[in-house]
Amino acid sequence: MEDAIIFRMSAFSEQGGRKYMEDVVEIRVEYEPTSVASDDYTKSHEDGAESDSSKAGTESELRAPNAPTKTGPVSAVWLESLDGEDTGDRSGSAPLSDQKVDTRRSVAFFAVFDGHGGREAAYFAREHLWDLLKRQRGFWSKDHSEVCAALRRGFIACHHAMWKQLPEWPKTITGLPSTSGTTASVIVIRGVHMYVAHVGDSAVVVGVKENESSITLQALEVTQDHKPELPKEKERIERLGGSVMKKSGVNRVVWKRPRLTHNGPVRRSTVIDQIPFLAVARSLGDLWSYDFYSGEFVVSPEPDTTVMTLDPKRHRYIILGSDGLWNMMPPKDAVNMCYSHDKMVGPKGMSCACRLGCTALLFWKERMLRADNTTVIVLALQERSGPSIPMHRDEIMVDMSQGIDHIPFPGTPYNTYEIPKAERDDGMFNEEDEIYGEEHEGWTCLEW
Repeated sequence: MEDAIIFRMSAFSEQGGRKYMEDVVEIRVEYEPTSVASDDYTKSHEDGAESDSSKAGTESELRAPNAPTKTGPVSAVWLESLDGEDTGDRSGSAPLSDQKVDTRRSVAFFAVFDGHGGREAAYFAREHLWDLLKRQRGFWSKDHSEVCAALRRGFIACHHAMWKQLPEWPKTITGLPSTSGTTASVIVIRGVHMYVAHVGDSAVVVGVKENESSITLQALEVTQDHKPELPKEKERIERLGGSVMKKSGVNRVVWKRPRLTHNGPVRRSTVIDQIPFLAVARSLGDLWSYDFYSGEFVVSPEPDTTVMTLDPKRHRYIILGSDGLWNMMPPKDAVNMCYSHDKMVGPKGMSCACRLGCTALLFWKERMLRADNTTVIVLALQERSGPSIPMHRDEIMVDMSQGIDHIPFPGTPYNTYEIPKAERDDGMFNEEDEIYGEEHEGWTCLEW
């Protein structure tokens, strides 16, 4: 099937020099529902449904039976199909005969969440954002504008679900409600199309080879950081009654809160402290930014969305990374590091994601700076009729046209997987296989 891509993937996540680890990664591969099933599914969960928000904080994500709970920053899961919502069963997948899914097609979800003010928002988004996205009306549409609109609604639904969980999140040291928030850089791959949704200052970059004679790749920056000083963001913030101030040379959204010594209701005479607080203008969480007069959040949860058609002949790499990577490495350097890594490093070498992450941490150290949490996902696209791309440790190849039960499991971390000419019946992944992060000498990579 030519209208689906093949890619090799790897992931990396490391705490750096920070006291807390607030970066998390989510990777999902599922069968696409058929057109009938997707219509029934979205009708029963229209626009995310209130039930999604109320369930979000109390139910864990869909997993295979008896699967362990995720604790590490990096996680991946292969799911058979949509969960059995009608029965309320979220402990495992129903048989394929009972699920209206297209076993010839898979959908892949990749996300990087960079938390701040506590890890609660980032972990909540990892647990629930994908489920909320795929329940939005229009998400499974073939109309790109409908899919992008569904992505925006899903982000907002996740944000509102966080609000319902706010009383359960740890309070600040001064006893105020949690200030936890998170960036979110998300891609969804269906067929040859990549849908991108993004808030904050994590980023998605594509490495492009303009022509066969090029010896380097160009970097296509798919997302733009939501910095408060951007004219569009600053105008929106000020229109909602907020403001932007500099602190230590960094523009920040101001948190307007009553003075800590204040007791009782807030009145016009109440003394309000203005605290330069957040260095991004959009995020999930950051519920402190709600403006009661406008009924909107000064720090917006609405993502920028885009869609692009992937051509493996031109688009060689897709990199999702937190600012721990991008603050140390320009996008063009990152895509060309992956390009040269594949040319020079053998099958026992570290993965592309580990190479980028470890290099970024080294740059932090060389500049005598305390390294930020650093998280990377790297997808290397494979031409269906082209030569096989090399495999390294902790990497796996996925052919989106074959379905998840045809995802090969390498017998050792060093296997180089070649695209099969015909269906194989050995070494295959099944729907109960799951992958979790494992610590390796100071970094976290996917263990297959």
